[in-house]
Amino acid sequence: MKRVTVDTSMAGVAGPSLLAVPFLQRAGSGPVQLFSDAQRQLLASHASVRVFPARTVIYRAGAPAEALFIVGSGVVKSFRDLPSGRRRIATFLFPRDLFGLAEAGRYVNTLQAITPVRVHQLDIHALTELFERDAALEFQFLCKAVHVLREAQHHNIIVGRRDAGGRVAMLIRLLEKQSAAARGEPVPIPMSRSDIGNYLGLSLEAVVRASGRLERQGIVEFVDRHHVRIIDRRRFDALASNV
Repeated sequence: MKRVTVDTSMAGVAGPSLLAVPFLQRAGSGPVQLFSDAQRQLLASHASVRVFPARTVIYRAGAPAEALFIVGSGVVKSFRDLPSGRRRIATFLFPRDLFGLAEAGRYVNTLQAITPVRVHQLDIHALTELFERDAALEFQFLCKAVHVLREAQHHNIIVGRRDAGGRVAMLIRLLEKQSAAARGEPVPIPMSRSDIGNYLGLSLEAVVRASGRLERQGIVEFVDRHHVRIIDRRRFDALASNV
């Protein structure tokens, strides 16, 4: 059994933060950190920091929804196993993302760590009380919820594309935005090709073929199984934007 720990060494470390595009931010601007320092400290005082090894299930679909989680570090996937035996990945979650989607008091999807992760866990009842006392804090969570909705709509656009290469390119663009790598440096791909297929609505074989096609066309170079370099920026941008 994988070990899950509660990190008690976080005293003095900045509290949780969320990354999103605020409602009133000018067009074309990217996501920003939403919370003020005071809000981060307030949330930190009500949160427990939990550390999960890679491949650990954080919670399963149908479990009682008792907390929300903010990713501090690492990558998480949200998925649902279908009655047919197939798996559908709804989203990948990165640092400063929020998860804990629930319906009728039960979590909707299963959440699993892809890499080692550290998360801030916020009890639902404690968070509700904070919202009742601090409307500005509640508004910031609303901004993030709307941002997540936009990302979900973007995912629908990705899987709606008919060309597998375009789907793979759009995922690489998503990973590039999440990465701190400079232009020209390899973009990390933390998830497996099976996960990529389950996210893009493609078979493993289709992911392999599409990746190989992009490489043969000189658009990208797969440095190894977990890193890709964009070779032809103009053609890559045209493909990733061609919706």
